[in-house]
Amino acid sequence: MHNQVSQKDGQKGQKIQVGIIGARGYSGLELARLLLNHPLVDLKFALATQNDWSLESFLPEKSARKIKTGNLSELPALLAESDVEVYFLATPAEASIELAHKIYKAGKTVIDLSGAFRLPQSIFEKTYGMKHEASDLLGEAVFGLSPFEKSHEGKQGNATLISNPGCYATSVMMALIPLLKAGVVDPQSLVIDSKSGTSGAGRKASEDLLFTEVDGECLPYRVGKHQHLPEITGAIEKFSGAKTDPFFTTHLLATRRGIISSIYGRVKPGTTAETIAKIYDEAYSSYDLVEHGEATKKHLVSLKRVVGSARTQIAYTVQGEKLFLFSLIDNLMKGAASQAVENLNVYLGKNPSFSLEQREGNL
Repeated sequence: MHNQVSQKDGQKGQKIQVGIIGARGYSGLELARLLLNHPLVDLKFALATQNDWSLESFLPEKSARKIKTGNLSELPALLAESDVEVYFLATPAEASIELAHKIYKAGKTVIDLSGAFRLPQSIFEKTYGMKHEASDLLGEAVFGLSPFEKSHEGKQGNATLISNPGCYATSVMMALIPLLKAGVVDPQSLVIDSKSGTSGAGRKASEDLLFTEVDGECLPYRVGKHQHLPEITGAIEKFSGAKTDPFFTTHLLATRRGIISSIYGRVKPGTTAETIAKIYDEAYSSYDLVEHGEATKKHLVSLKRVVGSARTQIAYTVQGEKLFLFSLIDNLMKGAASQAVENLNVYLGKNPSFSLEQREGNL
């Protein structure tokens, strides 16, 4: 059921009941923290594969104590008996495929943080190396890159499947889509060098993520075959009309969180930093979660400053026909949890940044 609450703007709104599946992972816990502080949300439960756990063991918010936690096996009963309308999936792609099918077919809305519904079937199966067992839903999925995708705007009460973009892909697309749409960058000239903190690999135990393995390193991985590359090229074409085939390499940084994507390309003659600034001003005029400026502004290329926030920080330098472009996000926020909240806000008919503008701090 929905409960009346008073919003910050003084208007009356509806509290929407939501649940999280996969809530013990880094993205799931960050999502729970954001939802506990959202004035229009009533977080009813958080499930994981473990038994006997609680949100208050991980989160400082007192409100975490009252949230029902449990095992994933409890989902069928909750799905049948509860009034939860939106289910967040912070689960691996193979789990999201199975869960999303059950939840969506039950008439509920799904916001999936995995890569399960970001790609066409043939590209998904080639990229992930497995058969897509819910391919009938791929045509229903909304690619929820905020602020560019709005097809789920105001759809509250209607079953909707929203696929959160990937973290690397988000950092790249936020910087490139406005410029490629404006036609000032040669789409065939792009070189993308992205680096992420170790939390981007999830919370599972892995020898490669041990402190002694990553300390002092900056390790390239999945060179030429990262799963976010087809996501980047597909979404760029969808939102800007430009076809790209960039060099794209990802690296693991010896830090917990944050992504910096360094992007290089050629611009049209006469393009200046002022040209770039005007394009971003226009593209993000009604979106509060982007900060941009010339790369001489050191705070814009600081991972420490963006970590814990929902912002995208974009910095640029133009030298003749060369563009040096830097895009920074928190991989657990704009790259996962806060973007999922943005998609919830759009679904509720709110501005994407609702409840996120001043949200700082991290786990």
